[in-house]
Amino acid sequence: MSAPWRADTESVLDGFMTSAPDDPASPTGAGPGWPRLHPTTQSAYNRILWNGGLSKSEVAKALGLSRTRMTAIARDLEAAGLIFEGGREQRASTGRPADMLLARTDLFHFLGVHVRAGELVAAGIDLTNKVVWERRQPVAELDPSVVGAQCRTWLAEAKADGLRVAALAVCGSVERIDGAEEGVGLQAVAPEAIRSEWEQDFGIPVWAEDDIIALTAFEQWPRLAEGQDSMALISLGRDIGFGLVADRKIIQGAHGRAGRFSHVQVANDGAKCPLGHRGCLWAESSTTSIVNDVADAQTLDDVIGRAAAGERTACERLARAAHGIGVAAGHILNLLDPDKVILTGDSPLLLDSRTEYFDEGMRSVYTVPEPPVIEVTVFDFLEWARAAAGLALYRRLAEYDH
Repeated sequence: MSAPWRADTESVLDGFMTSAPDDPASPTGAGPGWPRLHPTTQSAYNRILWNGGLSKSEVAKALGLSRTRMTAIARDLEAAGLIFEGGREQRASTGRPADMLLARTDLFHFLGVHVRAGELVAAGIDLTNKVVWERRQPVAELDPSVVGAQCRTWLAEAKADGLRVAALAVCGSVERIDGAEEGVGLQAVAPEAIRSEWEQDFGIPVWAEDDIIALTAFEQWPRLAEGQDSMALISLGRDIGFGLVADRKIIQGAHGRAGRFSHVQVANDGAKCPLGHRGCLWAESSTTSIVNDVADAQTLDDVIGRAAAGERTACERLARAAHGIGVAAGHILNLLDPDKVILTGDSPLLLDSRTEYFDEGMRSVYTVPEPPVIEVTVFDFLEWARAAAGLALYRRLAEYDH
C-alpha cells in the first residue's frame, strides 16, 4: 500500500534533527517524545511503516531521492532507533532481491480517550494500530479538570506498564457528546487553552477532535488497499457524521466543517427536521427521528424489535431510513467518486435485512453500473477510543511530513 502522505523531495534537505526529541520529558512519566525528524526523513519512515517494510531503492524512487541521500536518511533513522535492516527479500518492483528496511513498531505508543457523558474510555496502541492497553473510568461530570486529571493518571499508569506514549488525542462529538446535555460538545470539555496547558503538563502533543475525524483517520490507513486513495465514511446515530478522504488526506475544509450532509434532502415528501428542512437526511435517517416517529419507542433497538415482530409502522419507518442513507451515499459518490464507502455507528443495526432499501436509494441518484466497495463496520466504545489513539498516531507522524 502506498503511503498516506505526499512528500517534498530534495528541495528540503537541510537540518536533520533525528537525535533530539522535540518534546521534553513528561512530568507524568510519558518519556521523551517522538524524535524531531526532517520532513523528508519523516516521509521515508512513514512509507516504510505503512508498507510493512521497503527497500532503500523503493523509498528513494517514491520520494525522488538520490541513492546517497537515501543512505543518509536510512542511517539517521537507524540512529534514532526507528528502523532496522530486515535481510534480503525478492522485490516485485525490481525483480531482484533487495535489503529491506523495517520499522520498529514497539518503540512508541499513542493514547486515545473517547469522551462520553458518565464515562471516559482509553486505548493505547503501538505503531501498527494494535491495542496494547485499555482503561475505562466512570466520571461524575464532564469538566476539563476531570478529563485532564484522568489523562494524567492514565499516562502515569501507561508508563508503569511499560508504554512510551508519544502523543494523546481526546475525541468526542463536537456537536454534542454522547449522553450529554444539549450544547455540551468536545470544545467544552477540551478547549484549546486547556489543551495547551495539558501539553506543558504531559510533555507530549495533545489533540482534541471530533470522533468522526478520528474514525476517518483510523479507517484510511492501513485499511485503504493498494491503489485506493479516497473514501467516504457515514456514521449513523443521534446525529449523522461524515468523514471524507481524497488523495489519502482527510478533507476538513477551510473552517473545519467539511462533510456536513445531515440536512441534504433525501425524500420529497418526508418529515420536517427541527431546522425546518423537509425530507432531509436527519429527519429521515437519524436514530432520534426514527425513534420519535414510532409511538412509545425509546431506542432504535425498540423499533428494530417491533419491526422483527411484524409491526408495520416500525418496518416502514426503518425502510425509509435505510433508503435515506442510500440516497445520501449516492450523492457523496457523485461528488467525491471514492474508492470505498464505510457505513458505521448504528448503520449495521439499521441495514440488517434492509440493504435493498439502501441500494434502491443509492441507485436513485447514482447510476454508474459498478458502485465502489461498501463496507459496514461495527464499533464499540473501545473501538472509538482506539480510533482516537489512531488519530494521535496519524497527527504525530504527519506533523512533519510535508
